[in-house]
Amino acid sequence: MVGLLFGALIITSCAPKLQPEPAWELDARALLDQADAFSAKKQYDRALKTANDFFALYPKSKHQDRARFLMGEVRFAMRDYRQALSNYKDLLEKYPASLFIIDAKYKLGLCYFELKEYDLAIANLQDRTRVTDPARLMRTAEVLAAAYVAKEAYLPAVKEFASLADSAPIKQKAGYRERVRELVAKNLTEGDLTALSEGIAYPADLALLRLAGLMLEQKKYREAITLAKNFLAKFPMHPEKTRAEMIETDATAQLSAPRYSLGALIPQTGPAAFYGDRVLRGIQLAVHGYNLKNVDNRVELLIKDTEGSPDKAVAAFSELAPKGMLAAIGPLLTREVEALAPIILQLQVPVITPAASGAGLGELSPWIFRNALTNASQARAAAQYVIGQKLKKIVIMFPDDPYGKDLSRLFVRELEHKADVLATVPYPTETNDFGPYIKRVMEIDLRSRRIPIPEDDAERKKLFQDYTPSFDSLYLPGTADRVGLLIPQLAFYNITGMKLIGSSSWHTPDLLERAGRHAEGAVFTDGFMPENTAPAVKEFVEAYRSAYQEDPDILSAQAYDAAMMVLSLIQEHRDTPKAIRDGLAKLTAYPGISGTTTFNGTGEAQKKVFLITIDSNGFLPVKD
Repeated sequence: MVGLLFGALIITSCAPKLQPEPAWELDARALLDQADAFSAKKQYDRALKTANDFFALYPKSKHQDRARFLMGEVRFAMRDYRQALSNYKDLLEKYPASLFIIDAKYKLGLCYFELKEYDLAIANLQDRTRVTDPARLMRTAEVLAAAYVAKEAYLPAVKEFASLADSAPIKQKAGYRERVRELVAKNLTEGDLTALSEGIAYPADLALLRLAGLMLEQKKYREAITLAKNFLAKFPMHPEKTRAEMIETDATAQLSAPRYSLGALIPQTGPAAFYGDRVLRGIQLAVHGYNLKNVDNRVELLIKDTEGSPDKAVAAFSELAPKGMLAAIGPLLTREVEALAPIILQLQVPVITPAASGAGLGELSPWIFRNALTNASQARAAAQYVIGQKLKKIVIMFPDDPYGKDLSRLFVRELEHKADVLATVPYPTETNDFGPYIKRVMEIDLRSRRIPIPEDDAERKKLFQDYTPSFDSLYLPGTADRVGLLIPQLAFYNITGMKLIGSSSWHTPDLLERAGRHAEGAVFTDGFMPENTAPAVKEFVEAYRSAYQEDPDILSAQAYDAAMMVLSLIQEHRDTPKAIRDGLAKLTAYPGISGTTTFNGTGEAQKKVFLITIDSNGFLPVKD
């Protein structure tokens, strides 16, 4: 035991002693701490000066690597990426064992990205084996994805966005998944899609579905069928199952000649293309459902882009009618339908517009039909609701545009003096401040009660603060983004506790987000309600979501119904244009997704308009 202790003493006495840190090194570290503090306060010039003082005073300090990294951080914060790059590179070259190496290499990659040197950015950011911070991993993936997109290297970009969709917080997942969907749909080559589709995990599903669609577009129908079947086998419960079935059905149909033709006259380009897209999706879903059940009497959809132009609509109709088209769905705009009237009478092929709202379109020709919510039908339903609720005094506030003016005029006409219209007040369509227009309503109301409006500003202000309205309802036929701002401002001016009534343009989450609790209890009119729990509506909404990954709107619903009316007549072997026209004219109580429809010998659909109310959970049908 004594020997062991003696040996230990010898070893201890022979070990080299650690040299104490020189006093000046403490001063050097304190100077860097001061530079760090300046940087944290965004006093970047003082931070740089202090760091330069460090280099001048302490050239042999062991904290040289920290100083270089600090210089790089300050330059990076100042967006002086070229100089920051120099500082980081200096650190990497001179101090390869530094604790700041990983951070410096990361920032080096960011500098290269900001300088649009994407290859070097990717080279410095690709290796993430030593990165553990989740926030840095996300930022690295975002920069890499953007760099790949800038280089048009879309396949690795998709993979980076897919990894972000997998690891991001729930609120951000949807945005990354949408980016993946967009790149897969628009940018990946056939080879990229083939490579990506070989897996079974996301986004292999999107790649396989897109590849099947691409084969259909390229008229490689057998390949499209094989790929669509492969998708359905690999992903039998996929939310886009309907889309795959549509591709398979369409490709199969192309291998044999169709028996019938249906036209679609819609804007696919130009300002109205957004609406044309909704209409086309509704028509395509209807044709797909029909062809699934009628393989031997298949219908081919002939699509022509009208661009929203009357001349193009006439040219498209004139081209399709001689090809055996039984009927056409469209066009969408009133001026297009009006331009078609003479040529329709000559070629005698019926058209059903699912969107045009101008007055009297059904009277232009016995071959023109309209399955669309009109301003007249909305105003009528709103007025009937007012009368049914025994509301007595109404104020109308409307946007100063054709839509607002028309609904306001028609609503007043439909009331037929069964309620008193106290005031009709227009407002600019883009206004955010409704105060002046609300005050105008208040002044009209006060004067109607013979209450004088004081000239003195203070007295006027007090009168408005104590104001209580005498009217019991407001008709607000405006867009959701404006009405969503107007309703809370009404509450600010003590205009509360009354019935708010609106139009179909309210039917969007935008209204709920903007108006909040102030909109609860309001009622508006619309021609379609995706929240409807009726089995046929639920089936349509689910199929539409599966096919297009979004909710249907009134245009897609009305287009779907218009197509299904024609297809139901074809199924009854009314397979000539005249038979279709006669069948539509006699159509009674057709159970459509956008409501029960009757034509009663005219071209105007007689439809029940939906009344929808708002509560804390969203939109609900008004109970009869």
